[in-house]
Amino acid sequence: MADPARLVVVSCASRGEAERALEALDGLKADVLDAAVVTRSEGGRVDLRQTHQVAAGEGVVAGGTVGFVAGMLLGGPIGGALLGMLGGGVWGARDTGVPDARLRELGESLAPGGALLCALVKAGGAAAVREELAPYGEVADADAPPVP
Repeated sequence: MADPARLVVVSCASRGEAERALEALDGLKADVLDAAVVTRSEGGRVDLRQTHQVAAGEGVVAGGTVGFVAGMLLGGPIGGALLGMLGGGVWGARDTGVPDARLRELGESLAPGGALLCALVKAGGAAAVREELAPYGEVADADAPPVP
């Protein structure tokens, strides 16, 4: 069974303030599963910057390396590397943190120029994260789906 998680959201006055709040989370890495800064431009565009997820490109490199090593051991390095890259890309492309659709939905509620810091944290560490982020803006949290 996956660990329960909480989504802690801080409403910040600016992107810079959200970035500073993100830096404050560095000391609590054991409790932070995913984090994202969500901003809304003056033109209304919502931008996401997730920090803890594995990107598809990173998955391809890791999968290709593992596939190459496995291929060398099993006698087919090229096929193994290609299969590893494919598997790594699929693994890296899946959304394991806060779903992008949810982050965009939250971003749509921002005033132009506004920013949010969204942190997916282990349920047991939510109180410490809320306390750490309180100086940066209004803090709210809610249950989050189980983390795979």
